[in-house]
Amino acid sequence: MCALVYENGGEEPAPPRDELLLILDAEGFTAMTLAANNCPACILSALRTKNANDQTGPYVIGPEDGRQTWDYKQAKTDFWSDFNSGQAEKHREY
Repeated sequence: MCALVYENGGEEPAPPRDELLLILDAEGFTAMTLAANNCPACILSALRTKNANDQTGPYVIGPEDGRQTWDYKQAKTDFWSDFNSGQAEKHREY
């Protein structure tokens, strides 16, 4: 997803997942999402490595820093809405 944004003149793509994991473990969820340029696919790839399951159901390992409540589906919807709006603005003059 972030590579598509980059190809269309946006920010550099997010660093590799392993780098995002280092940031997540050292600095927390907010710092990792910033490093990932808020790319839902990159954030999900890092968070999936922290998935666990117990008697109460699935959860994300780690501190209560937003990673447990982050919603890929909503983040993806917001991402594509922003991307499409930007594309419409970019091509409006044509």
